[in-house]
Amino acid sequence: MTTLAFSEHIEKIAIELDFGGIKSLIKDTLISKILARISDFSEEVEGFESRYGKDYQSVNHEFQKTDENFKIFDDLMAWRFAQEGKEYWQSRLKELNDVL
Repeated sequence: MTTLAFSEHIEKIAIELDFGGIKSLIKDTLISKILARISDFSEEVEGFESRYGKDYQSVNHEFQKTDENFKIFDDLMAWRFAQEGKEYWQSRLKELNDVL
């Protein structure tokens, strides 16, 4: 793992901006970006749940039993991507909180 070196000047600026230092600045920035991604993916998942009135697993299970419907198939692919993205960034947020 590479260690970054920060000058005292950058540390003072981070403190002046109420971050408490470089480590807090980096952590706050990363958390903000991760939360934004979780929020975006969550909105997409909620949109599909609202549209279909069910969760992904239920809709996918029903889809498997019926004739092909390309509109539902496309939605399921996007829905799965959004769900996996949400779960991925939630796990990254947990990792970040564990290490910092």
